[in-house]
Amino acid sequence: MLPGIMPILGYDKFIKMQKFTNTNVAQHIWDRLEELKLDDEAVRKFGVEVAVQMGKDLINTGTRILHWYTMNLETSVIEIIDKLDIVDA
Repeated sequence: MLPGIMPILGYDKFIKMQKFTNTNVAQHIWDRLEELKLDDEAVRKFGVEVAVQMGKDLINTGTRILHWYTMNLETSVIEIIDKLDIVDA
């Protein structure tokens, strides 16, 4: 099974998706989201940071293929892929 990463695109969307998928989320992520929840752009940027770190961790442990869920909002995923520097120009 491929590891799937869905970036945090907004506070309300994240809460809805977390409840729908019943995904466990680290407490430090919840804590930071609570601090940022009223600033959509800050939540999105934090989501990019979290996804970049997750991607790095997976790559560093030998994962060769990552699957990104864009939810038809590819901007954050493109930013994450750029920051991971995993695609040749």
